[in-house]
Amino acid sequence: MSFFRWMAPMFGRFGDRWSAETTARFADWLRPYVPPDGKLLDLGGGTGALATHMADELHCSITVLDITPEMLAYLPERPDVTGVLGSAEKMPFESDTFDAIVVSDAFHHFRDHGVAVREMQRVVRCGGGVLLLEHDRRGMMRLMVAVEKILGEPGGFFSPAEMCAFMADRGIDGECERTNAVSYRFLGSVR
Repeated sequence: MSFFRWMAPMFGRFGDRWSAETTARFADWLRPYVPPDGKLLDLGGGTGALATHMADELHCSITVLDITPEMLAYLPERPDVTGVLGSAEKMPFESDTFDAIVVSDAFHHFRDHGVAVREMQRVVRCGGGVLLLEHDRRGMMRLMVAVEKILGEPGGFFSPAEMCAFMADRGIDGECERTNAVSYRFLGSVR
């Protein structure tokens, strides 16, 4: 994670890549799970750029959990967005704390995907939502996978079919849908 420590100022300044149209689409996907004043976890949410937009769209409180304190230092000061230092594999929350979870471009960074998914299932209420936004390891992403490994990152990318099967085997049923040439979303709910 040292890459994110030294890149935190760059992410803090230029990391808000989310358009109103994109965040509205994400909110629409999560709205069936997150009631107004509900609780959403942004796992691996870094500087909170996405969390800020999602709080505005869903009118809920959002907790950003990230392993890199330098990233969390850029979290905006808002009463509805809270930063917590911690890992996906050992979340510092009670069971059934959240209505849903969003993981954007972070799942492939987790050191132990199986443990991370068990933790997701634990902290999200039964019937709650799980939205993963990821890149497909096949095709054009092969170079990205290689670069991440060189940088010391796990580079644990899944194809959409692999992700759907992986999540279902761990108690989160859903579907994968391609969002562009290299990315897809997994949207499911906790059994």
